[in-house]
Amino acid sequence: MDNNMKVNALSVNNVSKSVSFNGYEFDICSDVWKLNINVEINVSFIDEFSLEIQDDLRATLAYFAENKSVGHTANVCREIKGYLKNGFKTITQEGVISYKSKFLAKKDEYRLGVLRVFLKQIYFLEFNAVSDQVFELLSSWKLSGNDKGTAVLSLDAEDGPYSDTEFEAIRFGLDNKFAESVINAEEYSLAQMFAATGRRPIQIASLKTGDLRIDSKTLDAPVFMLRVPKAKVRGRGFRAEFTDFAVIESIGQVLRIHVESVKKMAQRQIGRALSKEYSDLLPVFPGDLKQLKGLSDDDLRMAMDTDVTHRKTVEITSQLKNIIDKLQITSERTGKALKTTGYRFRYTLGTRAAREGAGVLTIATLLDHVDTQNTKVYVANIPEHAATISEIMNGSLMRYASAFQGDVVESEDDVFTTIPGAQRIRTNDSRDNIGSCGTNAMCHDYAPVACYTCPKFKAWRDAPHHLVLKWLLDERERIIQDTNDLGIAAINDRAIYAVTQVMKSCAELKGDVAYG
Repeated sequence: MDNNMKVNALSVNNVSKSVSFNGYEFDICSDVWKLNINVEINVSFIDEFSLEIQDDLRATLAYFAENKSVGHTANVCREIKGYLKNGFKTITQEGVISYKSKFLAKKDEYRLGVLRVFLKQIYFLEFNAVSDQVFELLSSWKLSGNDKGTAVLSLDAEDGPYSDTEFEAIRFGLDNKFAESVINAEEYSLAQMFAATGRRPIQIASLKTGDLRIDSKTLDAPVFMLRVPKAKVRGRGFRAEFTDFAVIESIGQVLRIHVESVKKMAQRQIGRALSKEYSDLLPVFPGDLKQLKGLSDDDLRMAMDTDVTHRKTVEITSQLKNIIDKLQITSERTGKALKTTGYRFRYTLGTRAAREGAGVLTIATLLDHVDTQNTKVYVANIPEHAATISEIMNGSLMRYASAFQGDVVESEDDVFTTIPGAQRIRTNDSRDNIGSCGTNAMCHDYAPVACYTCPKFKAWRDAPHHLVLKWLLDERERIIQDTNDLGIAAINDRAIYAVTQVMKSCAELKGDVAYG
């Protein structure tokens, strides 16, 4: 139906404009409602219901769009359409019972719960679409919530938390690829925000440049602090509440460089200088800033208070995947390229916290959950996760762990041809040489362990790498015996993988095909 032809209670006196939970204006009588930068819903299906209840459905759905999260509103919209597909044009006992029969499995009952919330809200708003009898029927149902934490509980190798080896490979990879200019400051900052904070993609997308600050009061030394918006705050809109995170200096310095570049780029695209007040409202990961050009101060401030110039979450997630793909990490669990989602970093943060002894309340606070129902899964799988760490050490997929990043060379002479006077790297007891450092820059990392995972390391073909491997394995076993903590014992597992890979490469250079 043409929107201009609609005449109903909602459009009397032309009062049909409303504002979504995230501050976006939409026309209730329109077929398409844009609720935030990421989501718009099509409500034209409401016209397929009986005429006498269309206004009630549209007005109640508008209530959800105004007062509930965009995701919840979209889910409600989906379930109303699901009810309609059952062939019922009005809300009746027969209709809701028929709809309920579609979701007999416990795992699907949460969807029925979404429709029930909507229908009961119609009743609470005193509309006529839901009768007393239907309301009583809905209230009598005992429904299960949706399954929570399946990927975490199962330690899913593609969707669940990263293993320690995978997570360390990401951290090392980001540092190395940024140093090599394979990824830029924006890419490094975006990936590190996920890794360091475990926030949801929508929270990373909502960051503004003013959220980064240096705190010199709390501690004696300056500390980079990041103010991260909370995502699921009931009854509150865009960037209503925040959680502060301390960021290590190396990440904070790069993030500051990126923030300054965003401010300079914004002034070029907008065509005007911005005061600190306005520049602090710029998105850390901007979308289209040119749309701000020519706006008055008041309109500019209004636009910058919203998410209109922020990058969409789907774009943030896609960029994150591309960044991790550039690191070329192979999972030791699957033997394939590491699969990345924004939520895997979140699951990893919760799982690692649980393994270190954090309880459900602490993890709920760490992950910005309003209650503990979603955090119990993290403490439930501690034994299984510990066992997984240990089993990987003997697994056939260990050869896939992308740990060794350097090169195997014939001898020290090969290194001297490009790096004269390159420093030698010795074994732990300093009795034997195992390779050369491929840079003359100052390094404070723990040699030789850190060298095996450094892309600058030049491992000598005939060096006794097996001595380093033996020391690492003995140290791992000693830590297990002393602490009974597989998480602590796994701290050098990536180095163990790297030494193993060096030994394999050396054997191949020698023609020892029987190795491994």
